[in-house]
Amino acid sequence: MKLVHPEPFGARWRAKWMWDRPPTLRLDTATRAVLDDPTDHVALLRREVHLTTVPDTAPARIWTDGRHVLFVNGVEVARGPVRSDPRAAHYDVVDLAPHLVVGDNVLAIVARHFGRATSWWMPAPPTYSMGSGSTVFEALVGDQWIVSDRTWMTAPESPWTPVAIPGDVACLPIEWFDARVHPDGWDRPGFDATSWKSAREITPFSTGGHGDPHPPSEPFGMLRPPVRVAFTGGAVHEARLVESGPIMGAAISDDPVRQVLADEECVRSGAGDAPADLLRFDLGRIAAGTVRLSVRGAAAGTVIDLAAAEHLDAAGLLVTLGQHAGLRYVCADGDAEFESLDLIGTRFLHASVRTPAGAAPPEITLAIADRHRPRPAGASFECSDPLLNEIHAVGLRTVDLSALDAYVDCPTREQRAWTGDSVVHQTVDLVSNPDWSMPVWHPQLAAMARTDGMLHMAVASDFAADDRTFVPDWSLMWVHSVWNLYRYTGDRTVVAELLPAAERTLRWFESFLGDDGLLHHVTGWVLIDWASFYSRGCSSTLNAVWARALEDFAEMSEWLGNEGSAAWARRRHAGVRDGFDVFWDEGRGVYIDHIVDGVPQRPAAQHPGAAALWAGLVPAGRVQRVVAGLTDRARLIRHSFVMDPVTPTGGSTGYQYMLSGYPAPEWDAETQMVGAEPFFRFVVHAGLARAGRADLIADLCRDWKVFLDAGETSWPECWTGGTRCHGWSSTPTADLVRFVLGVTPAEPGYAAVRVAPALGGLEWARSTVPTPHGPITVEARADGTVTIDSPVPVVRD
Repeated sequence: MKLVHPEPFGARWRAKWMWDRPPTLRLDTATRAVLDDPTDHVALLRREVHLTTVPDTAPARIWTDGRHVLFVNGVEVARGPVRSDPRAAHYDVVDLAPHLVVGDNVLAIVARHFGRATSWWMPAPPTYSMGSGSTVFEALVGDQWIVSDRTWMTAPESPWTPVAIPGDVACLPIEWFDARVHPDGWDRPGFDATSWKSAREITPFSTGGHGDPHPPSEPFGMLRPPVRVAFTGGAVHEARLVESGPIMGAAISDDPVRQVLADEECVRSGAGDAPADLLRFDLGRIAAGTVRLSVRGAAAGTVIDLAAAEHLDAAGLLVTLGQHAGLRYVCADGDAEFESLDLIGTRFLHASVRTPAGAAPPEITLAIADRHRPRPAGASFECSDPLLNEIHAVGLRTVDLSALDAYVDCPTREQRAWTGDSVVHQTVDLVSNPDWSMPVWHPQLAAMARTDGMLHMAVASDFAADDRTFVPDWSLMWVHSVWNLYRYTGDRTVVAELLPAAERTLRWFESFLGDDGLLHHVTGWVLIDWASFYSRGCSSTLNAVWARALEDFAEMSEWLGNEGSAAWARRRHAGVRDGFDVFWDEGRGVYIDHIVDGVPQRPAAQHPGAAALWAGLVPAGRVQRVVAGLTDRARLIRHSFVMDPVTPTGGSTGYQYMLSGYPAPEWDAETQMVGAEPFFRFVVHAGLARAGRADLIADLCRDWKVFLDAGETSWPECWTGGTRCHGWSSTPTADLVRFVLGVTPAEPGYAAVRVAPALGGLEWARSTVPTPHGPITVEARADGTVTIDSPVPVVRD
C-alpha cells in the first residue's frame, strides 16, 4: 500500500538517528551483528530552542526503537510509539505549538531501549550500527527545522538501572529509578547542562545501505505514518492506603517485585530478619496506566519497592497468579513526584520501604493515570433493563482498560496483543467508539505472519520474536476482524492489503484436509476458548471456525473483484459443510466435539453447534433443534480444566492440561453440555442471530450478572479463574447494539444501515452508533415502534 505521510513530512527524514552512547554491538560473524549488552537502557536527550515568535502550528514527528516520552518545557506531549513489527513501525505526530513560548524552550526526550523482547516490543535483527537503541525526531517550528542530531545533549548518567526480567509469561519490564541521579529540571528552560555531552549521531551501516544518515534505514525500513489521532490518556485513580506499619522482611533483592513478595512471605511465616515498612494500597477497582508516586519527607537513599496484583489472600497480602509488575524508586532527600515510563494494570499496590539507619519512612501516595486509547463522546446504549445497562457499561470499561497502544488480552498480567482476542475489542469499538483508529489499526498490526503464512498468536512481542508456540484458530478470528473492517469501514485499500495475508493463513490449513473435506490433526495450540471442550483428532469447532473464515474471505474477495480466490474459498466451505454431518448425534440432538481415529467421541460442548450456526453449516431443517440444545439451561454447565483452578486459592494446577490434553470428562457427557466461556459467547450469540433467534440474546447477556454479584467492575477472563480484566469477555456490549437493537451495516462502509430489533422481552432500547457518515440513532419499543435518525438509507428486516 502506498504510504501517505502527513504534511509537512515525507518518506525521507531531515533528522538523523541519535542516542546517548555509541552502538553496543559486536560481530558474531563477519556479516552478523549482535547486541553486546542486551539490557534495558534509558537515555535522556534535550535540545534548547529560542523563539522570537510562536507559530500557530509546529508539527513534529518522533520514533524510538523502544519507547519514548516527549516533553516541551516540562509538559508531556507524546508517549509512544505504538507497538509494531519492527520492520513496519509507525511514528507519532504531535503539534508542539500549544506548549511553546516566546524566548527559551526545551524539547526533551526520555527514550528506552529494552534490549530483550517484551510483551509489547520485539527487536529487529541488528545491522552493523543500528539495533541497540536509537531515536529520530524532527519538527517544523515556523520556518526552522529542529532535527535530532549532535546538537542535542545527553545526560552523563542514566537514573534508570536495568532489572533482569524473570522471563515468565506474565513478567513485564521493571523500572529501577534513582532520584539521586536524576537531574531535576532537565526538561525545562534554565537548567544548567554544562556537564552534559553531545548526543551520538548514529550512521546506519548495512550491506547495500550506503551510510545514509537519514531514515528510512535498515533494519527498520520505511517508518510509516501514524495510526492514531490522539495519545492515550484518561482519569487519574488515587489509591487508598489501607494499612501500613513496620515488618521484619527478607534480604535485599535486585528485583523489586520479588522483594515485596519475599517481604510478605516473611510476614506470613514470621521468619524475616530485615527491618522495613509495608504499605498496602487499594485502587478500589482495576486501573491501567502509568504509576504516579508522590514522596514527602524522604531521607536520601530510602528505597521504595512496589508490586502489583489483582488479588489478595485472607491476610490481605498479594496473590499475583503469575503477574510480575512493579518498580523500584530510590529517593533523593525531601519531596518528589515520579511517574513510571511503562504501564501497570492492577487493583492492589503494595510497597516495601527501607530507610537509611535512623531515618523515618517518608509519606507515600500512589495513583494510576489512565493510558487508554481515546473514546470520545457520541455513542451510547440504553434499554429498559437496568441490569443490561450496567453490563453494557462494564463491558465498555473493560475494553477501555484493554485498549492501550493496541488491543491487549489484559492490562494486568501480560499486556500482549493476542491476534484472536481482539475481535471482541474491535467489535465493541466499532459500535460504541466514534474514534475508529484502533479498530482499523489493530488488524493491520496483527497481520504479522510466519514464513509459512500462519499468523503469530501475539504480535509485536516476545512470543512473536521466538515463535515457539502458535494458535492456529487465532488467525481465523483475525480474518473475521478483517471482515468487520470491510463491513463497517468499507475501506477497499486496507482490506485489499490484508486479504493476501488472509488467503495465506487460510490455505495453511489445507495441508490438514482429508478426503472428507474436513481438517484432521491440526498442529499447534488449538485454543478456541478456555472451556473444557475437546479438539484432538478431527475437531468440529475448528472446522466450523475455518469454514466461517472461508465464507468471510470469499465475500470480501468478491467485493474486490477477486473471483478466483472467492471461488476457491467457497469450494472449501462447501467441503466442510458436506462433511460436517459426521459430527451430528441424532439421538441427542447435538454436534459432538471431535472424532479420534474415526471414532466419534461422546462429549458435546456448546461450541460445535454455535460455530456451525455461525458458519452456515447446519441444514435448515435442523436449525431450531440446534438452537434449542444450545440454549437449554438445564443441560448447560460451566467447566474449564485449565482456568477453574487459576484463583487465589486454586493453585493454578490446570496449566498442565495445556501440555497433556484434557482428561476424561468430570461431568455427564451424555446429558450435559459444557457452555462457552465469555470469549466464545460472541460466536454463540452470532450463531443464534444467524439462525433468526436474536430475540434470545438479551437474556443471554444477563449471564454476566454472575460477575456483578461477585463485585467485579471489569469483566474477568473466565466464568471462574483467570485475570479480573479481559477485553475478550465484553461481547454483550457489542451484541446489545448489533443483535438486540439490530443496528448493523447493510452495505460495506455503512452505505446503508440495517435495523432489525429483536428486543427479547425488553420494553425499549435505544442507541447512537458511530458510522463514517455520522451517528445513527435508533429507538425500538416492544409495540413494534421504531424511530430512526440516519444520514444513510435504512434497510428494515
